[in-house]
Amino acid sequence: MFRITLRNYRCFSDEKPGVIELGPGFTAFIGTNNSGKSSYLRFFQEFRGMFQHFNGEGHFNPQNRINFVLANVEDWLEVFNNRNNRNLNIEIEDTENSASSIGKIVITLERGSANTGALATWLNIAGNLTQAESWHGQGHFSIKGSGFNINCNEFLRFMKMISGAFYIGPFRNAISEGSGNYFDIAIGTSFISQWDNWKTGGSRQANEAAQQVADDIAHIFDFRRFEINATADKKALQVIIDSKPYRLRELGAGLAQFIIVFGNVAVKRPALLLIDEPELNLHPSLQVDFLTSLASYSAYGIAFASHSVGLARAVSDRIFTFQKKDHLASVKPFEQTPNFAEFVGEMSFSSFKEVGCDQILLVEGVTEVKAVQQFLRALRKDHTTVLLPLGGSQLIRGGVQQELQELTRLSSNVGVLIDSERESSSAALSRERQAFVADCQALGFKVHITGKRAFENYLCDRAVKEEKGTNYRALTDFERLKELSVGWAKSDNWRIARRMTRDEVLATDVGSFLNRLQPG
Repeated sequence: MFRITLRNYRCFSDEKPGVIELGPGFTAFIGTNNSGKSSYLRFFQEFRGMFQHFNGEGHFNPQNRINFVLANVEDWLEVFNNRNNRNLNIEIEDTENSASSIGKIVITLERGSANTGALATWLNIAGNLTQAESWHGQGHFSIKGSGFNINCNEFLRFMKMISGAFYIGPFRNAISEGSGNYFDIAIGTSFISQWDNWKTGGSRQANEAAQQVADDIAHIFDFRRFEINATADKKALQVIIDSKPYRLRELGAGLAQFIIVFGNVAVKRPALLLIDEPELNLHPSLQVDFLTSLASYSAYGIAFASHSVGLARAVSDRIFTFQKKDHLASVKPFEQTPNFAEFVGEMSFSSFKEVGCDQILLVEGVTEVKAVQQFLRALRKDHTTVLLPLGGSQLIRGGVQQELQELTRLSSNVGVLIDSERESSSAALSRERQAFVADCQALGFKVHITGKRAFENYLCDRAVKEEKGTNYRALTDFERLKELSVGWAKSDNWRIARRMTRDEVLATDVGSFLNRLQPG
């Protein structure tokens, strides 16, 4: 996990710096219009050229000035806070560093030095600010006057990842004409030419990626057949939907967005995706699927800026709220509260019901929302069920019946899926979980407790190896992730679950329960 602090960058002053943490999985920035969330997201794209100096390729002396060009910025002073005359500082901190590795890099952009670059002179090692002397080129810095070398491989990996982050801007419904690029997205005839090459060219990897895009979109929109082709003159896209041909311009903005965004990301497969307003032009029932499908093309995860608190709470591993007062923005972590009536309101449950989505399913936590969604996806029930995280032991306990009862005002069809957390098949359920189950049953909820220890124990060996590699294996029925000699992060559960087939899902007690919830 890395903590990023911006001082005097755009609307973030040094008095109220913008501080976020970026890690694997989903990171959400939420706030009103003009609150600074999109600016923070765009920071990674604008400073890409600077990050490339830290990517581990070649030699670098941190006492020398870094020369780079700001991307999509006309005036150097544009990126500085206009409420003071002080320099812009960027701090990137490894929150899990050891005493022998870099803890923090502080990069300074001097306000009066237009287009002359930035200066990175300080490293935080074991809690002390120490000046770095030179870059050794083998993943180490030497420390001035000490002869001591420190490891910087984690920093270099992170810098390389963010220097290659793929930025998807807003207004994606208006980019189907013309040519060139809209930030990192190829648009118009440029995209059409790329797509034709990916689909019909000599690269099998590109061919398969193009087919995967079509398959993902077909599933999301419930098409029996979906195909994307360039026209003969390479000036437009023809889309086949259930055996009927359409030009891309004839389709709705939501579907056009899927094609353009997925098509751009599928072959490039960047480690980190940055997307502004992923909910744009999409019905709430498609938004989670859009994000998880998009994230399946990235190795590290997605950072997104959104107006939808409900979407952020449904999928995010970490959420930051943005507010602006007197022209200055402030950022703070979002504390999730298990108020389900409020949460379902944020998720626009009334609009879900308009398309026949009358099923609420409560699951263990945020990681289970994304993972269980993949099981529902295999069963073709993911767009008819609203998944809500319980927050683990925060709500899975006795005495919460009144809070849970709020859900009955919204739907009479509520399901509950929680982990047993048992150490063996003969072990009893904990008192807290027994009391929670009793409250749910008293309200008429359909309750299922996993027969195995937890959801990750249902991820089959084939899917684990396909996603993570042959050095990995599936968990036994009551084994913990931390007990594996080669384990994976819990945040990767959804990626593994996405690779499981319908038959593999149905072979489990969890799959059988999900399949009985309501007709597919």
